[in-house]
Amino acid sequence: MSRVLLVNPPDDLDAFLGAGKAYVQRYEPLGLLYVAASARRAGHEVAVIDCPGEGIGLDELEGRIRAMRPEVVGVSTLTSGGGSVYALGRWLKAELPGTLVVLGNVHASVYAKEYLANGCCDAVVHGEGERAFEMILERRARGGGQGCALADCPGVSFKDAGGTVRPASPAGVVEDLALLPLPARDLVGSNAYGLSSVSNQLYIPAKGAVVKTLSTSRGCAFACTFCVVNCRQRFRPAKAVVDEMELLEKEHGASYLAIVDPACMADRGRMLDICSEIGRRGLRARWGCDSRVNFVDPELVKAMDRANCFDLSFGIESGVQRLLNNVKKGETLEQARKAVAVVKEHSGIQLAGLFILGLPGETRRDSLETIRFALELPLDMAQFSILSPYPGSALFEELRAKGEIDDGVRPDGSLDPSVWARYSAYISFTENDPAWVTPGLTAGELKSLQKKALRDFYLRPSHILRQLRRVHPGNLLQVARLAAATFF
Repeated sequence: MSRVLLVNPPDDLDAFLGAGKAYVQRYEPLGLLYVAASARRAGHEVAVIDCPGEGIGLDELEGRIRAMRPEVVGVSTLTSGGGSVYALGRWLKAELPGTLVVLGNVHASVYAKEYLANGCCDAVVHGEGERAFEMILERRARGGGQGCALADCPGVSFKDAGGTVRPASPAGVVEDLALLPLPARDLVGSNAYGLSSVSNQLYIPAKGAVVKTLSTSRGCAFACTFCVVNCRQRFRPAKAVVDEMELLEKEHGASYLAIVDPACMADRGRMLDICSEIGRRGLRARWGCDSRVNFVDPELVKAMDRANCFDLSFGIESGVQRLLNNVKKGETLEQARKAVAVVKEHSGIQLAGLFILGLPGETRRDSLETIRFALELPLDMAQFSILSPYPGSALFEELRAKGEIDDGVRPDGSLDPSVWARYSAYISFTENDPAWVTPGLTAGELKSLQKKALRDFYLRPSHILRQLRRVHPGNLLQVARLAAATFF
């Protein structure tokens, strides 16, 4: 069996978000902890280093890896940490050449060829990582681990013994989510995570309160072109979900649970069963989730309210139907109006609306209409993102194929990670320009519109009072500075 280290690498939120990084909440690296649990169940010795959670950079990470000398290192790779992974991987292969280095997650999948060719890793896992990573570890235990030993691992690209990059076969998914062990939360320190008192989340915990995350499904049946979640949806059974909720409440002391999957309400019957089971067990922890506006109805909303649902975030995206159609959202403005009204009429659930400015084909007039639409709805909070064609989305692939976007890949095959800082939905907090701007707008206009949207929504008297009630007295100065960076 192997000594395995799984790493959530340092991110570069200063470059991506500037002062806006204060809004980012620290949650457990759930995907990495699922992989850790699966590898541990298979008999491997597993450790996890979560750099954002622990607040450590590359230098300290490298020192800890040097001391641990793991046989296999797996690194979760998202766009915000893609540059760190580029540096870390090359350091690992130079410092510990006998260590098998495996990258996973969306960004690594998109840039697998470049990461492999530039000596950052030995293999890249595409898609869901639990079974593929186990298979890599099995090959290594049998004396392989690199080259042709990985040729029959589904969804794994690698560099063979001759140095040729071999692309992955189609990525697999975990068909039965009930077979997965629960995330190995014991491998990370619980004090590093939770919602801060300065937050763009609806739920503000009491001091010292425990906040946990959980996943109830994977994938999504819809095909929004700006989204990186693009595989078939599968669901955990209702009982298994509530078992985990009960565990988090009673053994971890959680008072709030954030459901992180994007479409947990897609199976209406299952959600009703979850709500019923929460009530039957007398659980008290509040919880929140994201939803599409076409998922809600009065009966479901009432059941969720009775089952301690505190907040819902609707992906409304735009106030212009033409733009929703352009990105294959599969929803209407009337559905959005109706969904918000249903929640407000039949429950006490708090509502956030998620909007995007700068969608393909958008003009300034369209952006102003989206802002107006957001103000029309009785929302408790709203987020206004600037469109970022994230690597892994259909929109990114379309723009890259047209040569309309700088993806960071240079003619010699090297990578320029500095480009990735422009893939930011909150780029108006920085001096950067967006990675791509729709022809009807300019970068400056988009950043200005994001500030305007936030001012128009939150600087209304009723919302000023609501937000002031969320502020802890000890955070007044921090909140004042953050407000200046947010609105102006």
